[in-house]
Amino acid sequence: MKSFFRVGLAVARAALWRSTPAEGAVPISTVLLCAIVTAASNAAYQYLAVDGPARFSLYGVNSIIAETAVFTAVAMLFFLRARTSVLAQLLLLDALAFWFLVAVLHPPFALHDLMKGIMSIFFLIWWVGAVAAVLRSIAVSDRERPLARGIGFTVVSTLAILALPAFPTFSGSDFDLSSYNVWEWGYTKFFTQPRADSERAVDAAAIELSQPNLLEAEIKKLLPERKGTMDIYAIGVAGWSTQDVFIKELNGGLEALNRSLGIDGGTIRLINHRDAIDNSPVANVTNFAAAVHAVAGVMNKDEDVLVVFITSHGGPTGVGLYFPGVVSLVLGPQHVASVLDREGIRNRVVIVSACYSGVFTKALASENSIVLTAADENSTSFGCSNEREWTYFGDAFFNQSLAEGVSLEKAFEDAKLKISKWEARDEVPPSSPQGHFGASISAKLAARLKSGSGARASAGDR
Repeated sequence: MKSFFRVGLAVARAALWRSTPAEGAVPISTVLLCAIVTAASNAAYQYLAVDGPARFSLYGVNSIIAETAVFTAVAMLFFLRARTSVLAQLLLLDALAFWFLVAVLHPPFALHDLMKGIMSIFFLIWWVGAVAAVLRSIAVSDRERPLARGIGFTVVSTLAILALPAFPTFSGSDFDLSSYNVWEWGYTKFFTQPRADSERAVDAAAIELSQPNLLEAEIKKLLPERKGTMDIYAIGVAGWSTQDVFIKELNGGLEALNRSLGIDGGTIRLINHRDAIDNSPVANVTNFAAAVHAVAGVMNKDEDVLVVFITSHGGPTGVGLYFPGVVSLVLGPQHVASVLDREGIRNRVVIVSACYSGVFTKALASENSIVLTAADENSTSFGCSNEREWTYFGDAFFNQSLAEGVSLEKAFEDAKLKISKWEARDEVPPSSPQGHFGASISAKLAARLKSGSGARASAGDR
C-alpha cells in the first residue's frame, strides 16, 4: 500500500507537469491496484456522463477491461525502462484523467459546445505534458524527447482503444449503439440501407404502457391442457433489438420445434425489435416471468412440457436483453431457473443460442429437463451478423438437423458436427455446444415421437 501512495504522489506532481525521481521498482500488486482504480474511474465517468437514469450493461464491463488491457499493452511497448513504475503512474494518471473529463465536459452547469471544444484541447495538452513528466521521473532526458514520446503514446493508445468494439457500461435512454464505436458507425454508415421506420425515435413510454395489452394478447393464444395427453407450450425470446438475425432465428427456430415436437399448447413470443413493438411484448425480466406464470396457469405440470428458446448476444453471466431506451440488462441462468421453479414447471426444454450460453446448463439441468446451448460457459458462438438468417447454432440445429420425426438429441449431435466443421473452415475457436438430456423428459419426448404425435397439431389448428 505504501508503494501505491508513492505512485499517487508522483502522479499528483505529474499532473502539475513536475517529475518525481523514481524510487525503485513498483510491485506488480500495485500495478494491478492502479489498473482497478482506472477501470472503476472509467465506469464512474460513464455513469456521471449520462443525462437522466443510467442503465447498466455487463458488456460494458468487458469493454472497460479490454480498454485497460490495451492501454497497458501500448504503454509496455512504448516504454522499456522501469516498466512497472511507468505503467503504475500512467494507469493512475488515466484514472485522474477520467475525473478531469467529468469536471471539464460534464459540469453541473450548461456549457457551450465551443467552450467544450476549447476545454478538450486544453485537456489534451495537459495530458501530454503529464505523460512527459512521468517519463522524466525515470530519467528520460530531453535528448530522448519525452514530449514527443508522450504525443506518440497518446496517439497510438487512443487509436488502439478506438479500434475496440466497445459497449458502454452505463447508458441513457437516448443511447445509440451505431455511433458508439467505429465498427458500428462504419457498418451503419456504409452497409446499412436507411429505412424510413428506422429513423423514427422509439417512444419508450408508449412501449411501456402497451406491454400489459400486448402480453395479454399473447397469453390468450395459449390453449388449455388436455387431461391424459402431453401438451407442449413454448416461450420464445429474441433479446437483442439492433440485429435482425435474432428475430429471424426466433421465428425459424419455433417453426422447427413445432415440426419436430408439435407445440400444440401455444407460443408466447417476447421480442426486442423495432418492427415488433406494435405486435409483441418486449423481452424483459418482468414479461418473461409473466409469460412463465401464464403457461403454468394453463398446463398440467405433471404431464405437459414447456419449451423456452432464447436467442441473443451472451456473456459470462447470461444473455443480453437490449432495446435502446427500453431495456438493457442481463437475463441470467439463476433467474430463469428460479422463475421456472417458482411456478412449479418441472418438464422443460431450454435452448439458448448465445455466446457463453453454457452458463445455463448447470443451473437448469435435472432429470426432467433438456438444456441445449450454442456454446460452453467459456466460449463464444458465431454467426450473429445482421445479414444472416441464422446463427451457426441456429442454422445447424434448427434449419439443417431438426426435422419432423427427428429427436432433439439426434438433431443436437448432428448440429455439433456441422458447427465443428464450419468453425474449422473459418479458423475460429470451437464454441463447444453443450447438451444435457434428462432421463425422464427424454423418455417422455421419445414416446411422443414414436407415437407420431410430435407434429400432429399446432395451436393454430387445434
